[in-house]
Amino acid sequence: MCGINGIIRFDNKGILKEEIDKMNKAIKHRGPDDEGVFIFNNKNYSISLGHVRLAILDLSEKGHQPMGYNVEEDKIIYSDKDLDKADIIIVYNGEIYNYLELKEKFNLKTETGTDTEIILKLYEKLGFDCVKEFNGMWAFCIFDKRKNLIFCSRDRLGVKPFYYYWDGEEFIFSSELKGILAVKEINKKENINKDAVKLYFALGFIPSPYSIYKNTFKLEARQNLIFDLNKKEIKKYYYWELPDYKPIYDKKKLIEEGRKLLYDAVKIRMRSDVPVGAFLSGGLDSSTVVGVMRQFTDLSKLHTFSIGFEGKYDETPYIKIVVNYFKTQHHHYYFKEKDFEGLIDKYSWIYDEPFGDYSGFPTYKVSEIAKKYVTVVLSGDGGDEVFGGYRFHLVSRRIEYLKKIPKFVRKLFLKIPNSNLLRSNIVFLVREAINLSLIENYEGFYSKLFNGRFIITKEGKSWVEKNLKYCLNKTNNNLSESIRVFDLLFRTLADNFLVKVDRASMANALEVRSPFLDYRFAEFSQKIPTEWKVNFFKTKKLMREIIKDILPEDILSKGKGGFEPPLDKWILKEKYMVVLDKGINILKELNFNDLAEFYKNEVLKKDNKLYNIYKIRLFLFTKWWERWIS
Repeated sequence: MCGINGIIRFDNKGILKEEIDKMNKAIKHRGPDDEGVFIFNNKNYSISLGHVRLAILDLSEKGHQPMGYNVEEDKIIYSDKDLDKADIIIVYNGEIYNYLELKEKFNLKTETGTDTEIILKLYEKLGFDCVKEFNGMWAFCIFDKRKNLIFCSRDRLGVKPFYYYWDGEEFIFSSELKGILAVKEINKKENINKDAVKLYFALGFIPSPYSIYKNTFKLEARQNLIFDLNKKEIKKYYYWELPDYKPIYDKKKLIEEGRKLLYDAVKIRMRSDVPVGAFLSGGLDSSTVVGVMRQFTDLSKLHTFSIGFEGKYDETPYIKIVVNYFKTQHHHYYFKEKDFEGLIDKYSWIYDEPFGDYSGFPTYKVSEIAKKYVTVVLSGDGGDEVFGGYRFHLVSRRIEYLKKIPKFVRKLFLKIPNSNLLRSNIVFLVREAINLSLIENYEGFYSKLFNGRFIITKEGKSWVEKNLKYCLNKTNNNLSESIRVFDLLFRTLADNFLVKVDRASMANALEVRSPFLDYRFAEFSQKIPTEWKVNFFKTKKLMREIIKDILPEDILSKGKGGFEPPLDKWILKEKYMVVLDKGINILKELNFNDLAEFYKNEVLKKDNKLYNIYKIRLFLFTKWWERWIS
C-alpha cells in the first residue's frame, strides 16, 4: 500500500527532481517507510515517476519502488540509480492478493517477495490483459520504454484512487489531488469544474471521471488507460464487466459456493509481513470477517477496533456481544463532539476535493487508533452491495411486491389519512412503497423519492438515471437487483464509501482490506435470486444462511445498523451558522443562484433528516473551499 506520482511533459523543458520530490512529500502520509524517484528524458518527452512506500510485503530494500524489469536479462531492478537499465518501470499502490497463485500458474521465477514483481512480469507476458488475472485493489502506472507508452489501471471496484491532469502538453498523476497540486496550482476559483460541484450537492461526492477542477480527472473503476507517448493520444476502456443477473435456484450450491469464497477471500487478504487486525462494528459484515479470521490466526492475539457514539446510532452493545464471543484484543473508543471539532479543519486536508460523507470523521479516528497496533486491517465493506443490505434494497423489493396489486387498489390505499399513528407503524412504510410503485419508468426511482428532493440538481438526476438505466439492462429490468448493482458499481462504493476509507486510513498510514470487495463476490451476487437477498422486511437472507455457524444468534438476527456520528445535531448549533451562510455566498459567487436560493429558502429553514444531510454537504464544501481555494 503506497502513494504514486508521475509527470510527463512534451514541451522540452524537462522535469526537475525537486518537482517529483514535492509530489512525494505531499502524499508522504500514504507511505512513510520509503520513497523513490525515476526520471527519464528523450527528445520527444520527459517522464518522472515517484513513489512513497508503506511496507507490507517483503520489508527489505527489494520492495522499493519505482521498480523496474530488464526483460532480456530477466532481472528485477529495485534501486533508483539502476532504473535506466530497465525496460519497464512501475509505480504501484495496492495489493494483488492472489500473487502467489499467479506465480505458480505462470511458473514465474521471482527475486523479491513482492506482488509488484508479479505485475511487471505478467505485463510482459500478457500485456494490458494482465489485469484480468489480478484479484486485488490497485492503481498503478507502468512506463514501457520499448513501446513509448504509459499503461495505467484501477481495480475493478475502485478501491484505490488515481487522479490525473492533462492539458495536451502535460500529464500529471497522483494517488491524491494533493500530489498534483504540489506542482500544478490549479486550485483557483476560475478552475472549478461546475458540473462537479452540482454532482457533489446532488450525490454527496464527485463521481469519476470528474474531479473538482477542470482538466483534472479520476480514472474510473475497472478502467485501463493507455497513453501513446509518440502520438500524444490517450485511450481508456473497461477491462471488466459485471456479469448479467442470471439467478441459480439451487440454495445448497449457492451456500457452499458462498462459504468457500468467503473463506478464501479472507485468507488471501491476511497475507502480510506486518501485523494484521480488523475493524469491528458489531454488524453482520465486519463480525463475519472476524469470525472467519479465526481459521487463520489466534483470535486471542488479534487486535480489533471499533467506534461508539452517544445516541441512537451506537452499536456498542452489539460490538460487546461479538468481542465476548470471539475474545479478541479489542479497542473501543466513543466518538464525541470534541473529536468532531478537533477534526473539522483537518477533514478538508484529508479529503482534498469536496466530500460529504461525515462518517469519515469516526473512520479517521478508528484508523488512528488501529495504527498504534497494526499496519493492516480487514473490514466488512461491500457486504451490503453483494447481499442486499440497504434500506433502498428493501424499498425497491416492496415496490416489486406491490406492483402485483392492481393500480386502482394501490391508489385507494393512498387515500387513507396520513396521521401520526400511521407514521409510527407498518402502514406508513407501505404508503411510501405504494407511492414509488406508481412510477412507470424505473430510471426515475431516485428522482421521485421524497417528492423529488432526493436528487437536487439536474446534473445529479441525469447521472443517476443514466447509470441506473445501465443497471436495469444488466438485470433484465429487475428494480431490486438494479438498485443493488447501482450501489455496487456507482452510488456507494468507488467514489464514495471507498474514498472515505482510503483517505481516512491512509492519512494514518494504515492499509484496509475488504474481503467482500473481492470481485468474485460481485460476480457471485449476480447468481443469487432476488428473493434470497431481500423480502418485504428482511435483508441479506442468503448471507445469514452462509454465516449461520460463524456468528452468535443475536448478531445473525439484527438489522442494518449505522456508522454515523450525530453530526446533524452538532452542526446545527448557532456557532456553525456563519459557515453555512458563507457557503451560500460561495454558491452565489459561482453563479449557482438556484442552488443558493434552495438552501436559503428551504434547507436552512427546515429540520429533517434529508435537509440536514444537505446542510452537512454545504458545511463540508465551505470548509473545503476555505482550505483549498480561499
